[in-house]
Amino acid sequence: MKILMVTPYPACPGADGGGTVMFNLIRHLAARHEIVYLSFARQEDLERLAQVAPYCAEVVTVPLPGGAGMSALAKGLNLARRVVHNVLSYATLTPVVVRKCQSRAMDEAIRRAVERHKPDAAHLCFPQMAHYIEACAGTPAVMDTLDVALVGVFRRAMNARRVWEKLYYLMQWLFWVRYESRYFPRFGKVLTVTRQDAAALTMAMPDLDVYAEAIAVDAGSQPAPERDRGVRIGFLASFGHPPNTDAALYFAESVLPLVRERMPDALFVVAGRNPPRLLLDLKDKGVTCLGFVDDVSEFYGSVDVVVAPIRYGGGIKIKVLEAMACGKPLVATSVGAEGITEAGEGAFLVADDPAAFAGAVIALLSDKERRAVLGERARQVIERRFSWHRLCDDLDTIYRALDAVKR
Repeated sequence: MKILMVTPYPACPGADGGGTVMFNLIRHLAARHEIVYLSFARQEDLERLAQVAPYCAEVVTVPLPGGAGMSALAKGLNLARRVVHNVLSYATLTPVVVRKCQSRAMDEAIRRAVERHKPDAAHLCFPQMAHYIEACAGTPAVMDTLDVALVGVFRRAMNARRVWEKLYYLMQWLFWVRYESRYFPRFGKVLTVTRQDAAALTMAMPDLDVYAEAIAVDAGSQPAPERDRGVRIGFLASFGHPPNTDAALYFAESVLPLVRERMPDALFVVAGRNPPRLLLDLKDKGVTCLGFVDDVSEFYGSVDVVVAPIRYGGGIKIKVLEAMACGKPLVATSVGAEGITEAGEGAFLVADDPAAFAGAVIALLSDKERRAVLGERARQVIERRFSWHRLCDDLDTIYRALDAVKR
């Protein structure tokens, strides 16, 4: 079949969880289908997009205003755009993230691709792209949420400390409910990565046709043998995603000091491009920021325990799946663990308050045998429930069912 894939930012491995998932989805689907790929991209993204090109019949990019720049002028322009997007968000009752992705050029690019390639199905990734269902011009379409906004934004509002911030995100949440309720029912199938996200959507839209657990991850290489390198606690994330910044600062400020009371040489080793300044300033308090790392498996092999102290956001956390695929022992919050393990699997430890989280980390750091057991259980969960073969088989069934209805 011929599949039109549309994403809000480039499908590239390593840069962030969403980009990695979209890249691997295209890579695995390309073995079964012909992929026509469209994405927003900035000038600095074009070189990285070369990685996905071999798997696609065509790659089309549309400029996204507001490329990252470090000059005073670039920063000023980006700030002005943010102000404009927020004003338009409230004027039109539209989520600000959606406003950023509304583009006549993208609309026209999708319509041209549909006319030229006549795809059997369209696969739109992330909720902020749902309005492009109109540009698909009758092509049966799948909405791949990856992160259900009406779940994640509500949690962000509940975790906000300032009254104005809480009110801001509650309003954005209401805009998301309105937006998703308007567009999601127009898709032949809506994909979510957790059953919790699926339940939230069907509660708001009872007639929605939802498929849960639409996520997979490549099994990682076996972790490197533990070496005598001190005590290292790892966290890998994209800091362009606010829940990751919140998680890193929460662990560094509220949990790590409790760990270091028992283990003074413990280090919090953070990988990811553009870590926040507040995190960099904690270097003297046991925080080490590596920046972007090319090899995820090598990073996980260099730490003793991985943490996922995520406090808000929806969907499955790709960083958790990657750590599990590499056989690493892990401690996560309930939000970080959501949708990954079932009762009785015991693949990692879950804790939500700072004292309990620190206690779980200390327990693992103190017990090498338990770390090995949890790491092996984690790999087994990935192999059993998150294989690309399983997901691609299910997507084949979905695409063919949609195509049959069209015919």
